[in-house]
Formats: sequence, C-alpha cells, structure tokens
Amino acid sequence: MPVDLRSALFYSRKDIFKNKKIFTFIILSIIFATANIIVINGLTDGMIKDLVDNTIESSSGHLNIYPADNERFIDGLGVKEQKLVEIKEVEAYSPRVSASGVLSNKELSASVAILALDPDKERRTTKLLDKITKGLVISSNDKNAILVSYRLAEDLKLDVGDETELAFENGISKVYNVKGIIRTGAADFDSSTVIMPLNEVNQQLALDNSASIILIKLSDKELADAYMPVIMQALGVSNVKTWKKETEYLLSFARAWQSFSSIISAVGLVAAAISVGIIIYINVIHKTRQIGIMKAIGAKDDFIFAVFLMEAVLFGVIGISIGDGLGYFAIRYLEEHPLYDAIMQTWIGARFGYYLFYKATIVSFAVTILAGIYPAIKARRVDIIKSIWGT
Repeated sequence: MPVDLRSALFYSRKDIFKNKKIFTFIILSIIFATANIIVINGLTDGMIKDLVDNTIESSSGHLNIYPADNERFIDGLGVKEQKLVEIKEVEAYSPRVSASGVLSNKELSASVAILALDPDKERRTTKLLDKITKGLVISSNDKNAILVSYRLAEDLKLDVGDETELAFENGISKVYNVKGIIRTGAADFDSSTVIMPLNEVNQQLALDNSASIILIKLSDKELADAYMPVIMQALGVSNVKTWKKETEYLLSFARAWQSFSSIISAVGLVAAAISVGIIIYINVIHKTRQIGIMKAIGAKDDFIFAVFLMEAVLFGVIGISIGDGLGYFAIRYLEEHPLYDAIMQTWIGARFGYYLFYKATIVSFAVTILAGIYPAIKARRVDIIKSIWGT
C-alpha cells in the first residue's frame, strides 16, 4: 500500500512548528549555510576574474609574441605590425623591449629591469600606464624622462622631479628625470622596474626594428586560442602564448582558493546538517510513545518514516529558499560595492551567476535530506509494545 504523502506532510507541518525556538534555530542554520555557499563562491569567482583581468590589462596581451628559441629579439617589427593591422579581430598591439641596467641616486643604486614601450600603442593595448600613482605619463618623444616603480623609488629615495642616473647594460649612462611613479600590485614589477619610451631605448642600445615581445589585444580574449595559429602563420612566428598560458600561476592559485572556499562552505553545511539531524533525532526520542500509539492504530512503518523525513524536507525547503534570497541580495550588493585592493591597485567584486543558486540549492537540500534519514529510520523501527509501555 503506497504511503499517504498528504497525511505525512500534514503531521510533519504540525510537528515542526510546535517548538518555535527549535524551528528558528534550524532554519537559521540552513539559511546561513546556503547563503554562505552563494556568497563565498560568488566572491571567489569575482576575485579570480578581477585578478586575471588586472594581470592581462597591466602586463600581458590576449596573445603575446616572443622571439624564437635562442633569439633575444623579434626582428622585422615594422612588417609584423603592418600584418597585425590587417587581421580583423586584432584591436591593438604594443611592442616592448626588455633590458637591464643600474639606477643610481647619489650614493644609492639598484639593479633594474628596463621596460621600453610606445606609450600610445601601450594605452590602446593595456592599462599599465593607468597605474601611475604620482606624476605624469611619459610620451613617445620624451628623451630625458622615465617612470619608476614605487618600491624602487622608495629604496632609492626618489620622487617625481628628481634626477637619477641610469647605466644601460651596454655601459652607456645617462641622467633622466623621474616623470612619474607607477604601482601595479605585481611584486616583481614594483620592486625593480624602470619604464622608458621605446625610441629612447632603441637609440641607447642601438636597436632597430626589433622587440622583445609584442602584446596583442583582440576584440574578445576568448578568441585567443582560435587566433593563435592565424597570427603565427600571418607573421611567420613560432613562439606565441595565450593569456591563459601567461596566467597559469594565477589559475593554479584560483583552483587552490576554490578548494579552500569549498571547505569553508562544507563546514557550514555540516554544522547545519548536524543541527537538523540532532533535532529530528531528539524529536523522535521524545515522541517514542506517540509513534507507538500511531503504529497501534494502523500507521505503517513507511508512513512513520515519511513523516519524519518530511520534516527534514520542510526544513530544507524553507531554509534554502530564504538562504537563496539572502545570498542573492548579498552578491548583488557586493557587485555594486566592490572592495579596493590597495596592493593590486584594482577593484575586486563578486560575480553573480544562476549556477550559484543551482549549486547552493542542490548541495544544501541533499545534505539536509541526508541529515534527516537516520532519525526517520530510527522512528520507523520503534517497537509498538516497548514504546507504549516506556520500556
């Protein structure tokens, strides 16, 4: 004979509302456990996306062209730039030259990484030059101006307007004016970088029509994998990397952080599940006599099981529904009010997606139901005689 679910639901509904304090405690546990899954996963996804985007915008393109193996520079830069202009989805590109040197200020000096670029092309490709915290941006025609990373400026006691001597790797030295101080949030970059106009470095290092790297911005970064072979063939280059390859270390960190977030969410869920299981179990113990009477008047074991399992279902439906709503409003608030990361010099916010609801609802509901199964089995096995006589 099938279980009368309507009757089971009626008994369950009446039972869970008898003790309002216990009802409130369980519901709050499920609410916060469910909302916690949504908020933590939304924040994690937002943080990862913002960190990756910030890295791409400041130090990488959607595609990066490198010199061939055993070569230091990419030759034939002018021809390659012309071909890049002809490729439909290429929105911008920025050639850079990397070199080394020593920067000195009075008795202080430090080894530095020299980054030479064309400011106009760089602005169209990345947001690196938007990271200036003090002073002005260099221009393509500046012959005596440089940008200094903020930690390097602190170490050498440099400020905007100061003069400093830069010795290039080929032995040539020249005095430059500090036009601005830049901070990207990347430790290696901020500790030892000098940014200069590409024309000036080419002149000092006697370079012509060469680059250490060419950063490429596409109309959509997701096109990187598809356009990598197109660019390799069009430009005759063999060493091209996508933004995914360039940010592998960040993606590895992201996966580790997601695992950590899952552990935090699991702790909240386990706490809620234990609460549900214990309360329903105690309820079964206290109502052993009542269960015995119900069985004596004809209630089947399956019906008793359904009644107490239905309690877990009701707790789950009510708590998860409110938890989903609370999580939704929390994520929307964090989307509209992102947190400013002073280290990375960027805003980090949450990201809302309907998959957050699906994940939180399915996991929370499954855990809640599992928590109610043992107490329901315990109720099902209650012996009629022993329960009525209290033995």
